[in-house]
Amino acid sequence: MKKTLYERLNILIALSSLLICVFVLRLIKYQIVDGEKYYNSSGAGTRINQTVYASRGDITDTNGNIIATSSVVYNITVNKAYMPEGELNDRIIRAVKILTEKGETLNDILPLSYEQPYKFYTDKETELSRLRKTLSVAEYATEEDIMYHLIKRYSLEDIRPEYQRILAGIRYTMEREGYSSSYPFDLAKDVSVETATQFSEISRDLVGIEVTTTSKRVYPDGTLIPHILGSVGPIYAEEYETLKNQGYGLNDILGKSGLEKAYESYLRGKDGTLQIEKNIYGEITDVFTLEEPQPGNTVSLTVDSEFQSVCNDILKSQVDMLHTRSAGWGKETEGASMVVIDVKTGGILAVCNYPSYDLNLYSSNYNEYAQDKLTPLFNRAFQGLYRPGSVFKLSVAAAALSSGLIDENYTYTCHGVYTYYSTREWGGALPGCANGTAHGTLNVRGAIQVSCNCFFYDLARRLGIDAVNESAQTLGLGVYTGLEVAEQEGRLSSPALSELYGNEWYPGNVIQAGIGQLDTAVTTVQLATYGGTIANRGKRLATHIVKSICSYDGKETIYETPVEVLSEMDNTNGTFEIIEKGMIQASTEGNAKIYLSELPYTVASKTGTAQVSGDLYNNTIVAYGPVENPEIAVAIIAEKGGNGYNLAYGVREVFKAYYDLKNSRTDENYVPTYTVPEFE
Repeated sequence: MKKTLYERLNILIALSSLLICVFVLRLIKYQIVDGEKYYNSSGAGTRINQTVYASRGDITDTNGNIIATSSVVYNITVNKAYMPEGELNDRIIRAVKILTEKGETLNDILPLSYEQPYKFYTDKETELSRLRKTLSVAEYATEEDIMYHLIKRYSLEDIRPEYQRILAGIRYTMEREGYSSSYPFDLAKDVSVETATQFSEISRDLVGIEVTTTSKRVYPDGTLIPHILGSVGPIYAEEYETLKNQGYGLNDILGKSGLEKAYESYLRGKDGTLQIEKNIYGEITDVFTLEEPQPGNTVSLTVDSEFQSVCNDILKSQVDMLHTRSAGWGKETEGASMVVIDVKTGGILAVCNYPSYDLNLYSSNYNEYAQDKLTPLFNRAFQGLYRPGSVFKLSVAAAALSSGLIDENYTYTCHGVYTYYSTREWGGALPGCANGTAHGTLNVRGAIQVSCNCFFYDLARRLGIDAVNESAQTLGLGVYTGLEVAEQEGRLSSPALSELYGNEWYPGNVIQAGIGQLDTAVTTVQLATYGGTIANRGKRLATHIVKSICSYDGKETIYETPVEVLSEMDNTNGTFEIIEKGMIQASTEGNAKIYLSELPYTVASKTGTAQVSGDLYNNTIVAYGPVENPEIAVAIIAEKGGNGYNLAYGVREVFKAYYDLKNSRTDENYVPTYTVPEFE
């Protein structure tokens, strides 16, 4: 019995020892052999998704030349996913010291000066209003009040005074841009390679501050069509509420104006996603890509960049030429615009504004541009509204001819003053031709050539304001042209418009409307469309600047702009051939002949001189050619430019440049000779 008890005890000890050995071996496997694996996996309690930003699509000219693109730049980024707890302010200060030593610009939108006593930036009223709202302070809060609340908000009480303002600005900007684990914050953007390298070398000592790469909008020539391309910028917190449902993140770049805004959905691309896994101790255990980013599509324009560049120089030369004229007839010119259209398609070949600006300097020089009294940021070609003056007479002639009111043989005798209306019906002194000139008996061609006011006064009176305006709109004045970017609709004189402005409409007002005066105002792009419509015998094509959209790799055409007819006037009784003859006479026998008669082909033109005030006049011109087979239509408007025939100089230079460039591309033996004249 005793022996049996000992045997059982030994068996129990043996089994216990065996079981202990198994547990020991398992512990060795778990803790030593696979220890790191189980350590990491057991603590992988957090997964963070971060956005990998897609490169914005390119904008090219009609020949595929890059106008706007994106390039890789280095940013110094604060990443909350990697930032140790409680180290944010300290690590930002360490990064700021390096950035300021390297001369880099901090991402700081706080509208408050760095130096004490603090002062608000008076040119940043919008941001100042946002700041007060964010801090929930009154409108009358002082600079010191603002700093007090910022210091409390971001726990800066223990920060050295010289860094409080810097940190306050950065932390405020971080908040405005939605800094979080999912959305890192760019402390400094587009830093030098040297700066990026230094941060890479100290990355282990400055965890949470890293070098990242992103894309930046760049322009091979930022002066080419800046008003048309528009700008891009960051999404702010208040915008995000609307945009988040469209797939945008707080740190995304958004088209703010121009083509960048109009074609945002095509250019933006599709962002990718990076997943970061962290254990319970906040240590990174794995990083992998969930979805690769896809670049944006390519938007191709109708603009010819080489021709556009020359036209920019031509418009400047035109303004310089006007400045050589006496006061009131060009010397006071402050701005001008020009549009060149392909008559056969309605596509814009060139669109120029003077003065202009450089998109590459838009952000850094914005205040200078915005404060310039000549308003270089203003898109005169699409947004400027001007009385057209005598170029409007062509639409009155078209209305009278197409309706059968007159024919080619109809004549009118001009005595220098139009006496049909009494002073009461007219609303002022009786109107007449310039300087009371009596043109004698004229047909419609002659009236166009000499721009006889009295001839067109009488036609407008007989037609009535409704018929005058209907003709103008059909031909492209006072209506949207079809452009893909923002443009002014313009306006045509009418009783309703006079009432809107608080003015009395006199029966005689119709005659002033008939020569492009009174309340009538149009854009330069409308005048170019108008010229193209006359060249196309009354068929108005949709004016456009986008040729097509294709995938970023060029393999798929997503959209191609069609040639579209928006309106059409019947060419009854050869209406437009008759008008063209008058325009040819204006180019070859009228005042414009000093510039246009020397061309080896025929250009049809009509000029206008519209009074601004006193002896100051805006001048306008519309032209197309060659009349044998029209290819381009040109419109120019100069503010306070004096007599319209001076702009025939610019038209001549555009045609010379157009054919010089065209011949150089179609004839391999052709040697380009065109140069833009310079005026002292």
